[in-house]
Amino acid sequence: MPSRILKLNLRPFLVGTIALTAAMPLSARSLAEYARTNEIKLFVPTKGAVMPNHLDNPGHLKLDTPALLLSGLDLTDLTGISRLMVEYQGRKVPVTSVKKLFVYLNANGLTELPDEIGELKNVIFLYLERNRLSSLPRGFLGLENLVAVYFTENEFTEIPRLIYEMTWLSKLQFSWNRITELPADIGRLNELRHFNIAGNRIEVLPDSIARMTKIRVCDFSDNPIRVIPESFGDVGIVNQLRVRNTNLTTLPAGFAAMRATIDITGSKIDPARLPASLQAKINVEKPPGSKDDEPVVLKPQKS
Repeated sequence: MPSRILKLNLRPFLVGTIALTAAMPLSARSLAEYARTNEIKLFVPTKGAVMPNHLDNPGHLKLDTPALLLSGLDLTDLTGISRLMVEYQGRKVPVTSVKKLFVYLNANGLTELPDEIGELKNVIFLYLERNRLSSLPRGFLGLENLVAVYFTENEFTEIPRLIYEMTWLSKLQFSWNRITELPADIGRLNELRHFNIAGNRIEVLPDSIARMTKIRVCDFSDNPIRVIPESFGDVGIVNQLRVRNTNLTTLPAGFAAMRATIDITGSKIDPARLPASLQAKINVEKPPGSKDDEPVVLKPQKS
């Protein structure tokens, strides 16, 4: 079944609408500049629809969940993003009024975000992967309905402090950055279900991670971590803990009681030296019954 498309207008700089469903020229540097000569379409999934590009992960999209696809445009300036006017349900409304909006801004040249990003209070998933971000504006806290945010492959050397004020977040990903420290404030994010800081330079995990008691999937892989706090062993991780390619040599005894499996591939852990109860948890796959929901939108086939 084909996907439905909603036209989107940009003010005050709109000359046409912007189209983002096929291969697009990488000539624009700012959103305003791109909007002057290009068309856009807001992607609304239907069952079996195919994601219009290879840059965005459609895994969390649901039926009729609108998505603003702005990936791969070489954008460096998002000024005006909160002032979009959308043709939605037969009439023009502000983009900020479209409920449960997904925004994809992957693979651009963004080094900063405008404060107005916080005016997108209707955004629930925000993808900012493969950019050049190293900080966030204070206005980011305005994203009060944000459920998940992805910063994979940016230039962060630390998780911005304001993130620890966003205690409502459910999914947080800072994988493959340059982060060297995980402060005690990470424990404030006790609503997290998915936490991924793989591929950084973190050596020490704070005891406060034990307050993240709702974790379903946690990924510490590809960090020079030597020890996991024993207190974290009391967290009943549901699906999987990944500690691939770390300097770990052992695991907290408490992990034996959790449902999750543990992927230790490439670590310094010798499974034969672990208690039998922990050996039983070693697996690269999640435990039975942990299957993700069947995707609504399919990834495009690789050419």
